[in-house]
Amino acid sequence: MASQDAKGIADALLNLDMDATVNQVKSVIHGGSDISLEDAVRALTTALETIGKRFQDGEWFIGELVYAGEIAKAAMDLLTPRLAAGATRRLGTIVVGTVAGDLHDLGKNIFISYATAAGFDIVDLGVDVPVQKFIDAARKRQPLAVGMSCLLTVTAGQVGEVIAALKHAGLRDSVKVIIGGAAMTQGFAEEVGADAFAPDAVTGTETLKGWSA
Repeated sequence: MASQDAKGIADALLNLDMDATVNQVKSVIHGGSDISLEDAVRALTTALETIGKRFQDGEWFIGELVYAGEIAKAAMDLLTPRLAAGATRRLGTIVVGTVAGDLHDLGKNIFISYATAAGFDIVDLGVDVPVQKFIDAARKRQPLAVGMSCLLTVTAGQVGEVIAALKHAGLRDSVKVIIGGAAMTQGFAEEVGADAFAPDAVTGTETLKGWSA
């Protein structure tokens, strides 16, 4: 995300400037920028990761977090139809949810918008999702992957519990697990036995595309 235009989108969101964020995204859509639609999505998700960390560190509060989500949603509402126009076929089903104890859905919702536009069918379990709900959805939907979002480090242990429950239910060998969110890292993904860590919506979706090929 070296481009000044991408940085401008991220900075506008970090400054909680709705008009600036939306106007810069419109510029990308209408060809007034040197970055792609995917770069714009990456800029938004990069900013949201920073926002999540600010919230976690006590620098930002719930009101700022909610408003940042509203800005990001307005931006994605503009981007999603353009992204969807390039999808040529359905790529599979993904079950997605924010783990138990975590009520945040900023990054999850951007991921859902982007992955849907790319051609995936998303089963959104919402936030504060108990382990059993992930298992029930995986058994019923037989998805390509289960995606877990986690913003708070205090709830990170839930990710490992879901993976362990998938194994116990005999489902782990038939479903991939991808994780993302401010509390997640590549090292943590390896530690709990996830198949992939998604630092942003674009990277996560590209990983899923590889699995669906």
